[in-house]
Amino acid sequence: MQTMCWVNKLAKGLVFFLLGLYVIDPVYAGADSSRVKNKDGQVLLQMVDGTVYGLELISDVESVFYDKDKHLVEGGNYISLFQVSSSNSANPAGLCGAGSEIWLYVYQVVGATLIEKTKRLVSSCLRSISMAGQNSGEAGQDADFSSVQWNLRGFSIEWFDHVDAAGRPLQLSNFVLHGGDFLQQDVLIQDNPKN
Repeated sequence: MQTMCWVNKLAKGLVFFLLGLYVIDPVYAGADSSRVKNKDGQVLLQMVDGTVYGLELISDVESVFYDKDKHLVEGGNYISLFQVSSSNSANPAGLCGAGSEIWLYVYQVVGATLIEKTKRLVSSCLRSISMAGQNSGEAGQDADFSSVQWNLRGFSIEWFDHVDAAGRPLQLSNFVLHGGDFLQQDVLIQDNPKN
């Protein structure tokens, strides 16, 4: 009886593992993301499939990073880009004067138009927020956006340093498409169980 229970648990675990492999579609692999500088409040995004999209930016945005792929979620195509601006441009020698604020923007592709669906602050010197990939200690970590992963239901962000509204540390945040909006589901860092 105990053996059968153990076999059932093992089979369920294997099924969930295989489903996890099937669902994950990595977005960024560091060098695969492209950087485009803000030129007079505009950037042009050249996608892998040859389409080009123009976006208007506010003047504070220095540049954007994007992965050139369209991600299929619930029958729609989405692109993601990271807008980078200075944390404290008014006082470069002050607190976070050399730091940056990075916002993740997710757009839905509708014909030749990009429609903003959500935006999230993913890195901030001023608010002590950072993604795991940007804290690897590797050269070029500032351009590593591998912490954002797309899947068939939406995308997730793995955190190095971030907390929820109650101040609890987050491991990751899942953003699941539901009714046309990406709904956030946070996963807290769990303490190691004592043996």
